[in-house]
Amino acid sequence: MAKINEGDVMEGLFAIAISVLLAEGRVERAKINRIRSLIEPKMFSTGRFEYPVAKGVKVQKSSNPPDIFNVNLAVRLKEASVTGAYGKEYKIKYSKASDIGNIGKKLDNLIESANPQRSSYAKKLFDARDQFLKNNQGETVTFNVIADGIAGESSGGAVKGDVTVNIEAVSSKGKSNIFSQTIPFSLKSESVTVANLSPYNGMLTIAKAFGLKWKDVSKYEEIGKKALTTAEKSHKFKLIKMMYDELKKMIITNKIDLSNRAFEFLQDAIFGKDLADVVDMQKAGVKEITYDYFQNLKKSTKLTVGSSGENIVFKDSKTNVPIFQLRVKLRPPPANEAKFYLEVGKGIYKK
Repeated sequence: MAKINEGDVMEGLFAIAISVLLAEGRVERAKINRIRSLIEPKMFSTGRFEYPVAKGVKVQKSSNPPDIFNVNLAVRLKEASVTGAYGKEYKIKYSKASDIGNIGKKLDNLIESANPQRSSYAKKLFDARDQFLKNNQGETVTFNVIADGIAGESSGGAVKGDVTVNIEAVSSKGKSNIFSQTIPFSLKSESVTVANLSPYNGMLTIAKAFGLKWKDVSKYEEIGKKALTTAEKSHKFKLIKMMYDELKKMIITNKIDLSNRAFEFLQDAIFGKDLADVVDMQKAGVKEITYDYFQNLKKSTKLTVGSSGENIVFKDSKTNVPIFQLRVKLRPPPANEAKFYLEVGKGIYKK
């Protein structure tokens, strides 16, 4: 059996949790695990799990006309990385004992955070739900909660939402759709990485984002070609190292509009085209990077840039707290490793 990926497992559990939250206004572990045990990972090879969490439920707030709520859950995860954490196998092995790895603790924190006073994601969902409950009309509202990180991967990284909540409302007086909204969330499980960049194209993308004029960059084109022999691999690695050293020097010395360009680059990497808020489920609690908080940070913070070993680090100029970094892993042949990670620092998370 392949190793269980806690990030993939938590993606599905987050979707279950928020579907229950929308349906019942609160979340209990027993409810999550009951739905969890119905999901057989083998179904992901041909389709997805679909389940009505609430159907035709009448909900009312104060003296306003009642609304009818439907909450539908759809889950498609990577079969190999979640087998054992869902379905009958999970129910037999773990449902009455401790959970797999750190999933139990992360699930506890997720349940604790499912409150509009404790998290931005819960507040956003309650605000979306309450706009119907607080008005003076009766509607039929359908919340479709979809966990499908596989679809996001197929976008090439442009779409960040792993879990989306699609909301549609129909007036009780007719069949016409009177409201439509999509709320995306990007899920992480103790990961600071927001993008993996390829050596050649990744460095060109960074240079463009920072407005750098790269003289004679064509000398590095061979990096994009396949290296087969030991000599070719060694030559390619030297080119990657030369290109990165040149990029690092340009970024650190050319500081024209540095802060704005750095924030714009980081914004695209974190939120993508769909502007998905980040929810990072950790053993110590749930941390968030919201688009609104990021915009305020961008307005109030000026960045400085420097190096830490091979890495390029961007910090808050006032507090010296790291905001993000480009971390590189360069190991010459025979290891022959060249990886570029865009990672967020502790200064980026919503307080």
